[in-house]
Amino acid sequence: MRLDFKALWIDDQPKHVRSFREGIQRRLSGLGFELEVMEVSSLDKVDEAIGPHVHNDGVDLVLVDYDLGSGSGGEEALAKVRKQFPYKDLIFYSADDREKLRKIAYDGGLDGLYFSTRLSLVDDTVSVIQKMLHKVMDIDHMRGVVMSATSDIDFIVERSLLATYDRLDVKEKAEFRAEVVASIRSKLEKWAKELDKAEKKGSLEAIFKLRHLCSAADRLELLLESLSKWTSDGSTYLDKAKIYRDDVVPRRNKLAHVTLREVDGRRVLDGPEGPVSEDDMTKLRKDLIEHRQNFTSIAVLIDVKLD
Repeated sequence: MRLDFKALWIDDQPKHVRSFREGIQRRLSGLGFELEVMEVSSLDKVDEAIGPHVHNDGVDLVLVDYDLGSGSGGEEALAKVRKQFPYKDLIFYSADDREKLRKIAYDGGLDGLYFSTRLSLVDDTVSVIQKMLHKVMDIDHMRGVVMSATSDIDFIVERSLLATYDRLDVKEKAEFRAEVVASIRSKLEKWAKELDKAEKKGSLEAIFKLRHLCSAADRLELLLESLSKWTSDGSTYLDKAKIYRDDVVPRRNKLAHVTLREVDGRRVLDGPEGPVSEDDMTKLRKDLIEHRQNFTSIAVLIDVKLD
């Protein structure tokens, strides 16, 4: 499970889809997830849309409108999508007749479907998504989601930092490299002393507490320093990036030092700084979505290719 919840939506009325999508997104954002929709307006475009996603589990839910206008109807679309996604959750909907949809699915021998009408589609879809998320939203699994999302941000930071370097002239590049090397040399001297000190303690635990050089935190600091030298265009992004460094990263790091325990019959993540609740995880997911968007904006600002 990712921070993004991806839906394939087959409907020949894009305006309706956008309206429904906005309603679902508002509800889904409260859970700390972001809705991503692939819109398909006709049956002949289904293969084109789902081709790359069949085997990489890139689609979480499929929504199919029964009335696709002229040409092939919803029955064929539904059968085609079910064949392509034999184990995916599907929502089959129409203007106002659930029972007709159930009969179509029954006659076609299609199982594992949900049925809805346009009037209740937002509520029904959110309900289905909540059931799906409930299966994977145990608190230990969510730790993996958070670590994955922050790794994505680490990747964007590194690519953005390389892009800022590429914009420098020859002299500035040499100075920048010298600064990085000097920082690492200074750290090497410090680490050498720390390693000697840890070794003298005769404790393996003391050695394990040492960290790698030029970590994700180091790269983030370098990017913040580079952005601070820019014009005011980057000031808003910079302020948000500093919030990520000062607020989100410590909360992410806390997850690396907690263990899963049973407390009063509940599974909780607990560590030296106290337990991490489900509400804490939901808040962190919401913050990660916001900060990932900010770092992506930074990358766009400096023409970074993230593919």
